[in-house]
Amino acid sequence: MIRLSVRLTLAFLCLAAAAATAFLLWSMIREANARDADAGRFAASARSASLGIVELRAAQQAYVAAGQGPDFWFARVSAIVKETQETLAALKPLAESPAATLALDEASGALQDFEQMDRRARDYTRTHQLTLASDLIFADGFDLSAKAGQAIQRALTAELTDRDSVLGFLRRRQAYTLAGGSSVFLIVLALLVPLQRPPASQTATAAAAVPPPVSQETLDDLHDFGTIGAPGAAAPKTTVDLPQVASLCADFARISETRALPALLARAAGVLDASGIVIWIADPDGRELAPILVHGYPPQLATRLGTLARDAENLTASAYRTGLLQTVKADTVSSGAIAAPLVSAAGCVGVMAAELDHGGESKEPVLAAATIIASQLATLVGPPASRSAKVEAG
Repeated sequence: MIRLSVRLTLAFLCLAAAAATAFLLWSMIREANARDADAGRFAASARSASLGIVELRAAQQAYVAAGQGPDFWFARVSAIVKETQETLAALKPLAESPAATLALDEASGALQDFEQMDRRARDYTRTHQLTLASDLIFADGFDLSAKAGQAIQRALTAELTDRDSVLGFLRRRQAYTLAGGSSVFLIVLALLVPLQRPPASQTATAAAAVPPPVSQETLDDLHDFGTIGAPGAAAPKTTVDLPQVASLCADFARISETRALPALLARAAGVLDASGIVIWIADPDGRELAPILVHGYPPQLATRLGTLARDAENLTASAYRTGLLQTVKADTVSSGAIAAPLVSAAGCVGVMAAELDHGGESKEPVLAAATIIASQLATLVGPPASRSAKVEAG
């Protein structure tokens, strides 16, 4: 569970990422809209200037048309030239593309040349030299007006192309910003989602201060299967650690006093993934089994269990009679169990009964390790005859 302070920090980061993303997106959208509006104004003014060039050409040609009053068209041409020059002057500050700026300068220059040529055409028209006026109007006037119109179209094309590239860059930045902000938001949100608590059986500690009391039902189960259920379980094991088995057997072989047995039995339980182990030893006559050592259960359990008859119908007695490893699978109520006989050269001298977690009774490596450990324990017990002789000598 993440601490409250960490969760609050993550929540603040989540909100900050969302706010920063929203602000950046708003700023870029606003800039894109402004640039789009500027491009629209530039295009409208450029088209207006192009239309003025077309009108200028038609108005100048009216100088030499029959039945037209030249003074009216002189004034009309002057007005169109002035309006077009003002439009070009207003377009130039709006241009962001260097190519558009050069094209607008070229259009202004062509319009100035047209204005100078127009003065000469007017002079010829006033003196009724219509042939010379027509030569100027339909030759130089046509070329200069076409040059100005083409320059305006180039400026419009260059400017719109440049603005489209900038708008495309802004849209890509919007997409990247949205993707980055969303990623940060989702990652922080995922960290804030509480993880599911593990079951209580997986969080119970094995080192309890006071062992739980053993009920009569538990004692009956132990007589039936040689093991009893214990709360709590370690993480499932998939294999047996062979180096640990070898080290354990070597320590069993070097044992010199019985005080070391409980610690070694605890290690054996760890190797086998067993929640409890009971060591049963046969009496000198081989008719009964008595529990001499327990692990995973209260210490007083060994005295409360009592003896177990050789011909009893349970797992431990069966392992003792047959000298073979016996198993009982787990069910919804009880854990699985095994009974490994302590077999020596003189025969079976006892049984190691163990309650296994996580289906260990069905795993061949676990059963093999239990057989090895039981065989090593058999060397510490000795045959019943030798123990009987020691008892009589005592």
